[in-house]
Amino acid sequence: NIKTHRPKKGFHGKLNLALGSFSYINPSLRLSYGTDTFYGLAGYSYRYSKPYKTGEGKRFTEYANYKPSEIDSTAFSINTGWVKLGIRPSKDLSAELSYTAQRARDVLYPYLMMDSPKDDADRLSLKLKLGKLKVTAYYSHIYHRMNNSKRTSMMFMETIAKTTTFGGKAEYQLKNLTFGIEAFSWNWKARTQMGTTFQDTVPDVDFLNLGLFAELKKALSKRLKLVAGLRFDSTRTEADPRKANTERYYTYHNTRETSRTDTYPSGNIQLFYSLSRSKELFLGLGYSVRVPDAQERYFALNRSGMMETLYGDWVGNPNLRPSKNTELDLGLRWSTARFSGDMTLFFSYVRDYITLYNQSGVNNTGLGNYARSYANVDARFFGGELSGVLAVTDTLFITGGVSYVRGVKEEDPSRGIRDKDVAEIPPLRGRLSLRYDTGDRFFEVELIGSATQYNVDSDLREEKTPGWAVLNLKGGLDLGRFRLIAGADNVLDKFYYEHLSYLRDPFSSGVKVPEPGRSLYLNLVYTF
Repeated sequence: NIKTHRPKKGFHGKLNLALGSFSYINPSLRLSYGTDTFYGLAGYSYRYSKPYKTGEGKRFTEYANYKPSEIDSTAFSINTGWVKLGIRPSKDLSAELSYTAQRARDVLYPYLMMDSPKDDADRLSLKLKLGKLKVTAYYSHIYHRMNNSKRTSMMFMETIAKTTTFGGKAEYQLKNLTFGIEAFSWNWKARTQMGTTFQDTVPDVDFLNLGLFAELKKALSKRLKLVAGLRFDSTRTEADPRKANTERYYTYHNTRETSRTDTYPSGNIQLFYSLSRSKELFLGLGYSVRVPDAQERYFALNRSGMMETLYGDWVGNPNLRPSKNTELDLGLRWSTARFSGDMTLFFSYVRDYITLYNQSGVNNTGLGNYARSYANVDARFFGGELSGVLAVTDTLFITGGVSYVRGVKEEDPSRGIRDKDVAEIPPLRGRLSLRYDTGDRFFEVELIGSATQYNVDSDLREEKTPGWAVLNLKGGLDLGRFRLIAGADNVLDKFYYEHLSYLRDPFSSGVKVPEPGRSLYLNLVYTF
């Protein structure tokens, strides 16, 4: 659901040039024209950078096994273009067609064993409005190629992945009730080469979904509002049996199944109560379902030799059940002449949460003894977020926020799931800024920090991540058609890691990637 700018009447344009440390450059142009019944928009953006330096003065490529010739090479080079056309013959009749193309080259992934020499994406969408009826249709296609040609390695590796998605949604509004139907098809295929061996790691999987939904918005009183939604879905997931590695499924999960149909309801109910003109209380209860994707059910990677000894195989689990999340949210929003704030607390119970784990072979087929795979376990999540803005004067503002989430799963020693901590959960995080803003000029000092993350999944070799804090500065001038913004991130050149600074297998390099050190940037914008 990607939303882009809607053109104003007349001819308008926006020219932007962004420059930054590490040879970063990002020129972009957007042009638009609109009348009472027609509008059009077109744009182009180019982004390029070399590898950034961390707080200890090293390029991020120096932390992984890049060839010496690639240490200071291109980190990414991305061209993006878009166009949108629309007609509005009347208030209740409109049509809009939009297309976006992105061509990425030489994108580095230091936390993986491979980088992307080519990544192409195309997105097309059509929106129609006929009175109370809204219809949306969309199509997207991704070509993503990864290999280790920039790395020092004993064996050549390459994966070419392709996904194609198309679908649509029709909804009709009848007073306070909106109802409709949605359907989409998602195909995902990936072929991996390791040395001279080729494998269909994602075996041409089709993901077909059909859903019916309805949503009601109603004022129960002057102070109480109700929003309630109900949805019913049926999802068919099917891998090509000629490409699926069913012997691996049998080895580790005692099945050769390559298809599954899941049918399930979901829904939510939300209440908004105005305590006063400046305070609103929010209470929400929801139930949602997530069907396992193509990788979680049908991925299969057979490693050999030293790779198999170090990493084992990587095999999906066709027996996975959908995750079912029941969540309770409680929120408070308040505002005064000088202050506005939001507070949200949540508790979530996920039955059949999908977690990674290390699976031993259950059938002796001679194909392997150990694999990283997926399992269903029950899990609980709880946390909250607090944010606010204080206007000290008409030109001086203090903004702050803090967020926290904790994830705990059930242990199952029989399957080697011994750590209760859910993997890849961010630690306590906060932000505090002081901003001076007159409307035509501003200056801001910002402090962002994260606490130490002790709650890590040792079963997956997660490690504690130390806490950190960085200082950022930025300022700008508004000169009518021109706008200038300059800034410095991580002013004190802090060396630190985000907790989510690496990715897991199947192609993880095992390298944690530090965040950028001190970096400067300058943005110049011209509008007409």
